[in-house]
Amino acid sequence: MDKIQEVKRLGKKAQGQKEYIKFLKGEKITRKEAMLAKCYECSCWYADGITSCQMKSCPLYPYHPYKK
Repeated sequence: MDKIQEVKRLGKKAQGQKEYIKFLKGEKITRKEAMLAKCYECSCWYADGITSCQMKSCPLYPYHPYKK
């Protein structure tokens, strides 16, 4: 199974999924899309739930889409 199919099958439908898939396809993405895609990828595709990552030491944390 290729990475895109794996993301679609196992990943939660959440902010960053379409941007991450766009990146995997080699399409151009914006800076904001890159941040959303990275959070999606780093959070293991939100496989265990769509919540804030709580990684306050991450430089992208202030931009995390589910930060409270």
